Amino acid sequence: MTHGSAARAAPVPLTPPPSARRIAAWAYPVVFVLLGVLAVRHVGIGLAALAEGGDAMGALLARAWTPTLAAPATTFAHVLDTLSMTIAGTALAVAAAAVLAVLAARNTTPGPAVRSLALALIVGCRAIPDIVFAIFFVAALGIGPLPGVLALGLHSIGMLGKLFTEAVEAADDGIGEAVAATGAGPVRRLLAGVFPQAVPSMVAVTLYRIDINFRASVLLGAVGAGGIGMDLRTAFGFTDYREALGISCVVVAVVFLVEAVSLGLRALLLGGGRASGLPPVRGTRVPWTAGRTVTHVAAWGGLIVAAVAFWRSGATPGAVPAAVAGSLQALTEFFPPDFAPVLDILGPGLAEVCAIAMAATFLGVLGGLVLGLLAARTVAPHPAVRAVARAALAFLRSIPDLLLVLLFVAAFGIAEGAVAGTCALALFTASFVGKLVADTAEEIRPGPKEAILSTGASRVQELLYTVLGQLTPRLTGHSLYALDVNLRSFLVLGIVGAGEIGFALSRHIRSLDYDVVTAIVLPIFAIVLVVELVSASLRGALR
Repeated sequence: MTHGSAARAAPVPLTPPPSARRIAAWAYPVVFVLLGVLAVRHVGIGLAALAEGGDAMGALLARAWTPTLAAPATTFAHVLDTLSMTIAGTALAVAAAAVLAVLAARNTTPGPAVRSLALALIVGCRAIPDIVFAIFFVAALGIGPLPGVLALGLHSIGMLGKLFTEAVEAADDGIGEAVAATGAGPVRRLLAGVFPQAVPSMVAVTLYRIDINFRASVLLGAVGAGGIGMDLRTAFGFTDYREALGISCVVVAVVFLVEAVSLGLRALLLGGGRASGLPPVRGTRVPWTAGRTVTHVAAWGGLIVAAVAFWRSGATPGAVPAAVAGSLQALTEFFPPDFAPVLDILGPGLAEVCAIAMAATFLGVLGGLVLGLLAARTVAPHPAVRAVARAALAFLRSIPDLLLVLLFVAAFGIAEGAVAGTCALALFTASFVGKLVADTAEEIRPGPKEAILSTGASRVQELLYTVLGQLTPRLTGHSLYALDVNLRSFLVLGIVGAGEIGFALSRHIRSLDYDVVTAIVLPIFAIVLVVELVSASLRGALR
């Protein structure tokens, strides 16, 4: 045997060599489950506690039945206030995010320094939760919808600015160069060559953000931004559960309505109303096709609705000087932070917040994974099962997180606030993780599935090696995003006084100790930044 034949006969290892991606893919689920189990034990969630809480929830709903509305006209007016706050805040964010996107995009920025500043503003707005903005502006401007508009607008700039920037950077440079070849300047090149390509993505993201902002506006109302959220918190605060259930039904119905309108507009503007072919062009005028008519009517209608929303919310040009002066004055109340009143509870309180967030994420991801797979067309065992799972996810997504927290705290009691908050956040997490898992599972490539089925693999093996194998990278990102959201949600728990640090936050907000509020909030931001860094590292390793 020659040396060459011996080399050819050398066995080839069947196990791929270790890599950062394989290590991360195996290590993260193990660490996630371990931390999740420890967090669940730390919070004190067990079968006995869940059974007792389930009985308490049943008794609460029995006391709340039948739902009532003491003042339907007032409730309807506050729903309009909440919708106005949502639309005005989103419109404000769209205008600001469009400008920042042009300054931050590589293909339209005036220079590196401007781009870095624009990106920093976008990241800063995304890092600060809307409820923190709301607490600040309520302190600066007083109770009313204007603080809610500013809070929603500033926080939404973070998400819209990031996605608008990506849409502008994805525009084809060739069209812009063609426009520039006609002698057009930078502004006309931007308006005629870049924005027409980015607008479809911007519209889709804006409509999705309206859904998010309506749910958020319910929460902001509970801290003084007005609207239906304040009514909801007041009803629970006075243990008027029949009124609370009536308001809750209105909130859920309006959430469904907003989502239906958003889906309809998305289909009309981005899917329907377009001509199937190129229309005949006569002269130099662009013909009025059905698609062009729909776009113009929607655009002008949106501007009118936004103008009415600004007027109803008090967000007019005349309010700007007072808003600026009040905000500058409020900064002196929030800074420097005063750690002295909460120094003894800050450590244990932060540990409890992390445990609640981790336990809720762990339980929510498990529940969302099951619901999401059952709701996926490629995995569900029967269409009826898929329909039920999809309906369950839609119903859970329609319930604002504030309403879930209020219900569970009312059932479990403030003394069991950590358990109640964990259960509420777990349900909220399961709803959006389930939706993401279902959508991702339906996009799975069929090739690996067909390959493993050809070996005679069972249904369980197919699920483990093809579905979950391809889901792992995205599920990692979904779970870390859920943990990020749940860490920020300690502010929601604080509104109702759930948990030790949440109770302290609620007490200091009521007593207007805003420098102490800053001292409580800052460490949470530090933890959130750490989670974001870990998330970015893991996403990079799993690519």
